[in-house]
Amino acid sequence: MKTIIIGVNSKYIHSSLAAWYLKASCDKQCGEVRVMEFTINDNPESVLSRIYTEGCDVAAFSCYIWNIGFVLKLAENLKMVLPDVKIILGGPEVSFDPEDILRSNWFVDYVMSGEGEGAFGLLLRSFIDEEVNLDAIEGLSYRKDGEIHGSKSFRLVRELDTIPSPYTGEMLSAIGNRIIYFESSRGCPFSCSYCISSTFDGVRYFSMERVKSDLLTLINAGVKLVKFVDRTFNCNRQRAKEIFTFIIENARGTSFHFEAAADLFDEEMFDILSRAPKGLIQFEIGIQSTNEATLEAVNRKTDIKKVFDNIKKLKEFGNIHIHVDLIAGLPFEDYNSFMNSFNEAYELYPHQLQLGFLKLLKGSAIRQECKKHSYKFRQYPPYEILSNAYLSFDDIIRLKKIEELLERYYNSARFQRTLKYLVEGFFPLPAAFFEEFSRYYEKAGYYERSISARELYTILLDFASTIKLKADMVLINELLKFDFLVSDNTNNLPKGLERLYIDDFRARCFEFLKSKENIEKFLPEFLDMPAKKIYNEVHFEAFRFNVADDNGIPEKEDTVILFDYSQKDSITGHYRFYKIQLP
Repeated sequence: MKTIIIGVNSKYIHSSLAAWYLKASCDKQCGEVRVMEFTINDNPESVLSRIYTEGCDVAAFSCYIWNIGFVLKLAENLKMVLPDVKIILGGPEVSFDPEDILRSNWFVDYVMSGEGEGAFGLLLRSFIDEEVNLDAIEGLSYRKDGEIHGSKSFRLVRELDTIPSPYTGEMLSAIGNRIIYFESSRGCPFSCSYCISSTFDGVRYFSMERVKSDLLTLINAGVKLVKFVDRTFNCNRQRAKEIFTFIIENARGTSFHFEAAADLFDEEMFDILSRAPKGLIQFEIGIQSTNEATLEAVNRKTDIKKVFDNIKKLKEFGNIHIHVDLIAGLPFEDYNSFMNSFNEAYELYPHQLQLGFLKLLKGSAIRQECKKHSYKFRQYPPYEILSNAYLSFDDIIRLKKIEELLERYYNSARFQRTLKYLVEGFFPLPAAFFEEFSRYYEKAGYYERSISARELYTILLDFASTIKLKADMVLINELLKFDFLVSDNTNNLPKGLERLYIDDFRARCFEFLKSKENIEKFLPEFLDMPAKKIYNEVHFEAFRFNVADDNGIPEKEDTVILFDYSQKDSITGHYRFYKIQLP
């Protein structure tokens, strides 16, 4: 018997941890088990052909909001070309309504609710051993002789160390340079009503010995990014501190991403994190809202003041990438309230600010009480809000447009200095800038067509010229020019940006590069390399303002900046740069 576990990811860079967990949990009695991974962007016909050509008796799919449509179409077609194949579905998108899934999809034979490790292997053995009682498999619903046998149970693995490690040589070889997902715990101590983790009480942990062993396996394999999927990684401070310390001491070239609660950091944890090498650690911190009534309504217990103070403290370290989340559409938060939350979060200047929209997930408490707040939401994945008692669909549309600008301009990290100057200098609050910029974008028709990365600079330059208080357009030119050159190594400025030309500029740049003292000071990795070769790896640019400094409005003075295109900052993604004096 041959089983294929099929993971369908949202992007190529992602990987399917669940699929590899299931494979690791299967013993020899389960027959041959293989994992195949695809993405929702793959050609469905090609995916079907590959699975068909591979041949299998059992096809198992992990189902999530991002892939359920793709999975159901694929599974149905697979059943038509392989009528005898057994189709198994599992994952959060089918765990809360297994009977409905079976009733609505003739081609599905089995649905597993909850955590499948152990139960999945038992189900596979039942296909070989008739003595295995399907009704005794926790969380299993199935179709037999035209009848649906539903299970009301939801399987949770109590002792996590009983689950074999998924991080095998086969897995690491198959995933290659993609993101590796990791968990040191399951569950969450909190009960935020919009999260399916609120369905279950308590947190279960892998032993520290198991966690460290698996992390060393990934580090030794040269994995680039390990993304912890623990819902609130630092809810157990002592475990978090021990893991932080361990990765700081052992990580080498691997970086680590954590979802953390900012109000749970303490001084000892700050001390540990302050010693982390730059770029080693990334934090995703959910603020969601600063409206206290909203937070109370979704059972989110958090100290907002402490959250903000601790984010500022983390940012001051300068060694940790910080991603902050907001959710539009929560109870009691109208448009103005949400934009207030947006302003407060924006003024933290995190490295990324995600403006997300509430999804009423299957199994979540907020979905069960949606009538209480007059929620209207899409009746298909990802079940995103359309309106509620506080936000109209018009409000949602406005916020969607602001989200698009936020992604293009702020989260791209390509307009850092220009945005700071415009937002702080000409608008009372960040929201006012994005609202006016959005109106300009809409009037010009930019939302209706694709915009290249280069054209974004030209658009922002044109928008700045329309600001009523009249920004200094020469300074705007210089700021945009710097923002472009620190992010892009082509040296070919976008349309509308002007260069400052200096006599004998190129010759003087070569003279600079011929000086051993200059190379030792600014470009030590290029020592003993001819100036001509160095010149191809760097860029010199003249500015009318001292835009190299990021302390308020730049002073007006002719400045030359050297951009080192061989080095990128691991936090900002910007190329290294230095203010220099040419001979």
